[in-house]
Amino acid sequence: MELSIAFFMLSQIHIQMHKLSFFALLTLCMMFVIVKSTKAQSEIKKDEVLVEYIGHASFKVSTAEASLLLDPFADKVWIGYNFPEGQTADAIFSTHPHYDHDGGIFIKRNPYWKGQIPMHTDPGTFEVGDIKVEGITGKHSDPYGKEFGQKNTIWIITVAGLKIAHLGDNGPLFPENVESLKGVDLLMVPIDAEYHILKKEELAEVLSQVNPRVIIPMHYKIEALETRPGKPQDLGPIDPYLVGKPNVLKLSSNLYKFSKSQIKSGQQIVVFQHSPLLKN
Repeated sequence: MELSIAFFMLSQIHIQMHKLSFFALLTLCMMFVIVKSTKAQSEIKKDEVLVEYIGHASFKVSTAEASLLLDPFADKVWIGYNFPEGQTADAIFSTHPHYDHDGGIFIKRNPYWKGQIPMHTDPGTFEVGDIKVEGITGKHSDPYGKEFGQKNTIWIITVAGLKIAHLGDNGPLFPENVESLKGVDLLMVPIDAEYHILKKEELAEVLSQVNPRVIIPMHYKIEALETRPGKPQDLGPIDPYLVGKPNVLKLSSNLYKFSKSQIKSGQQIVVFQHSPLLKN
């Protein structure tokens, strides 16, 4: 009997050691990705901007001096994966109070960065280091967001000679939006095969009105992480949209440095990989 208990205790210790090894390995992987991102930021030149795609509609925009986090999402609410821990930034800019764009704060979630990083949600002008940010008043696409008045702030970022815009879940643009978005170099825009936010013709009109030099798709289903059949509801993958599109660059990473001189003439679609830190 005593021998059986001893064997049982040894087996439990062995299991716990394996668990510790797993979590230690996971922590090391997370540290490697964060260090890689930090190293990339330290190597940014004066005329460059580092864009890092996290997932869904969330990005980091960084210079050697400062960084912004855009539209962090809540863990496993609608979308089936967690927001990666340990993200740092000088400021957060959220387009609207949906859980997949504000970390779930509107629905009383408490993401780890709440209270630690300044967060902006309303239109206005801001300076974060060498980055200038302007928030303009838009409107969430119909019929969603009525619980908060269909608020959607379009964020326009000016840095290193580049003009970058994040549309959030905006629907068709107001005339004053089009005027503010003139000359945009990089446009982060919701694109998916289901046309959940912008309908097909609405998307085409927005791209025609703004005419960005680079289209950066966001807010689509990441199939490698979404293992639930039919989930998230009404969210489609990006690939069907890309069929037949010219000048598509599919990156092998979730990091890319842009500069005014490096952007090619004509319009290009740049598709990022999602962050390797995302887990379902």
